[in-house]
Amino acid sequence: MIVQDFDAFLRNLDAEARGEEHCDGLKWGDLQMEVRAVGVTWMASMPVLEEAAAKGINLIITHEPTFWYHGTPKNPELQRCAKEGVDVSFKTDFLDKHGIAVIRAHDCWDRYPEYGIEDSLRKVLGLPEPIEYLGGFHSLYQIPQTTLGELARHCKAKLGLPSLRVSGDLDKPVEKLVLAYGASSGTERYYRFWQKGAAAVISGEQCEWADVRPAIDMGLGVIELGHSNTEAFGMEGLARLLKEHFPDIPIEHIAAGDSFQYV
Repeated sequence: MIVQDFDAFLRNLDAEARGEEHCDGLKWGDLQMEVRAVGVTWMASMPVLEEAAAKGINLIITHEPTFWYHGTPKNPELQRCAKEGVDVSFKTDFLDKHGIAVIRAHDCWDRYPEYGIEDSLRKVLGLPEPIEYLGGFHSLYQIPQTTLGELARHCKAKLGLPSLRVSGDLDKPVEKLVLAYGASSGTERYYRFWQKGAAAVISGEQCEWADVRPAIDMGLGVIELGHSNTEAFGMEGLARLLKEHFPDIPIEHIAAGDSFQYV
């Protein structure tokens, strides 16, 4: 198997995710390179790459950017680095030294059924199937009535988090909610959720002044779990799917981990 075989598989999950305005595809390396082993991760940060190199993995499939900027075919990550005067040669040198190729799988994967980001997180949290698709990355869920505080404690336990942040009245009744995993929060989106009757949002990461304060004005409770924490289960799902289709190649999930420590 070569890198191109994996790239073609990911392309076939959602051909539209390879359009000029999308971010998926090869970010580093040679499509013709023989693949020894694959590491699937949320983000190809240096600790992840170092672990991959130590294990002899020479193909990384990542959800988020490798070179820090959100890139598209029109405006690639490394081109954006050069434009902004950001030198990431230490990272490209490491990839070259260890012969590692990198493919990004983002737009093809967020809403992929069963294995993808949203469905994986939904299963971990024990949520039912959504009752309405709201467009983009978001769906509306209905659950047995609970409170914002109890829902937050439930999320904390299910994800094994040492702590999390909640805005809003902890005693607020919640029956309808939206998953805004990753960085898919936003003022207009929160307003749309509120108009649809959501009492709470389970969020990845958000901007305090642009997302949290408007939500407080609306009376919309927000539970913030962290970007990587809400998407890591979906990357485990991608590793499982790849194992099913490439059984002769060693494939594993490499945990990127929480970006923060709690003191």
